[in-house]
Amino acid sequence: MGFTLRTKLIIAFTAFVVVLFGLSGVLFIREKEQEMEQAIFANTNSFAEFTAHAIVDNYELNWVNQNVIYFNKAINDFLSNNSDINTIKLVSYQGEILYSYLDEREKPYVGTKRMVGNQAMFPEIQSQRPSIYTNNQRILFIKKLASGSVVFTDAYDKEIEPLKRGERIAYFVSPVDNKYAVFYELNYSSLDDALNTLKKRILLLGLFGIMLGITMAYLFAERITKPITKITQGAAILAKGDFNYLVDVRTGDELEILANAFNGMAREIEKSTKAMIYKERVTKELELASKIQKEILPKQIPQTPTLDIAAGLIPAEEIGGDCYDFITMGSRLLMYIGDVTGHGVPSGLVAAVANAVIYSFSDKAAAKEILIEANKVLKAKTMPNMFMTLGMMDYSEETKKMIYVNAGHEPLLYYSAKDKKVTSIESKGIALGMFPDISKHLESQEIEMQSGDTILAYSDGIPEAWKNERENYGMSRLKRAFSDYASLSSALAIRNAVLSDVKEYIGGYKQMDDITLIVIKRK
Repeated sequence: MGFTLRTKLIIAFTAFVVVLFGLSGVLFIREKEQEMEQAIFANTNSFAEFTAHAIVDNYELNWVNQNVIYFNKAINDFLSNNSDINTIKLVSYQGEILYSYLDEREKPYVGTKRMVGNQAMFPEIQSQRPSIYTNNQRILFIKKLASGSVVFTDAYDKEIEPLKRGERIAYFVSPVDNKYAVFYELNYSSLDDALNTLKKRILLLGLFGIMLGITMAYLFAERITKPITKITQGAAILAKGDFNYLVDVRTGDELEILANAFNGMAREIEKSTKAMIYKERVTKELELASKIQKEILPKQIPQTPTLDIAAGLIPAEEIGGDCYDFITMGSRLLMYIGDVTGHGVPSGLVAAVANAVIYSFSDKAAAKEILIEANKVLKAKTMPNMFMTLGMMDYSEETKKMIYVNAGHEPLLYYSAKDKKVTSIESKGIALGMFPDISKHLESQEIEMQSGDTILAYSDGIPEAWKNERENYGMSRLKRAFSDYASLSSALAIRNAVLSDVKEYIGGYKQMDDITLIVIKRK
């Protein structure tokens, strides 16, 4: 047998209190640490402003004249006013260490010339503005604004990221009169002591909280377990199919709400069962609609003596808003690709209607006339916010000419076998279903294909195929892929290669729109 509920409550309360106090303590300590670090910087900055010139004056008055005792006394007085300063150094403009408090408290240094060892600090020494050198080996120059606040810059006066939490100042450098630089070496012992004291207090408070949690869990466990037992018994009865059984719990709190919810659950089970049946029916109907839509697509791709053709459609959902079709009339072949706004059932219905309408007008002499008539029907019979972009190609095997009419669809991509170059065929046009009469907005364009040339017609689901929330496939990659694969031996091979490239790009990301393409290769 596992732990009792009382034991689990005690463990849960204890864990909750530990996590609560732990997270609160960590956040409070981090905030306090950052606040104290900022205070140390502000105090050091102010301290340097008031002492740097005084230190230089004392140096020139006393130290240079061998008055070591007076100079060191002045330094001691300065250091006694700021416990965060560990030592002070005075450096010349050329980087020579003229004085070091730690080394020369008793007597002046005698020996070879001392230089600042870190060459990266020379810009600080020779700057016009104070700066700091951090434990992360960053150099930040301090720029005081007119408002009195400060910002940090690099050596070229470009504003940079300020001090981060936990990034501590190793040296504060205050240049004086283009002759000296005063180095203030900082220590954070007072900050660390304060943080350690704060951690101990938080730990004691946490222990108190744990004991309080255990006590509360023990006191309330008995009051909680009895109603839960009743609910458990009720669940066993409900499992046997008796949905009329009611659990009687009157505690005036969440447990009574839970019992009432349990009682309501029996009544909801029947509704849920009906909803499940309805959902299954809808799913089957969607599957049937998807099969019907697939039946509407061409069973076989027509081939002509001069054209090698391949096509494909990958819907984003069970039912897609894209469509394509081929209508053969003797030596004439109509080919089109369409994209209805959105995807799903509404778009699929409009695509099916468009297929039927276009087929009914396919005996028109020109592709432009077919689309003009189809537009009238779609505008009259579909919702105002539903429209369809469509590109239609009308090919004559007798004349070997192709007429292209674009109704607001994506531009065709044309690969020239001779130039080995991909170009876009832009064409004026407007989507079907937007206006009652689009005759003035459509134009017919003749495309002359040479042997080996290839045309790619596609829906926007390809360039707008997403790899993640920020990157999509794009036209540049589509053109590059088409250029790489257009020289393959068959239209089917080109289609498969392009689709494989798109699928590889998407990876495991959800397909957001239908993907459709037609490949036409001149033999």
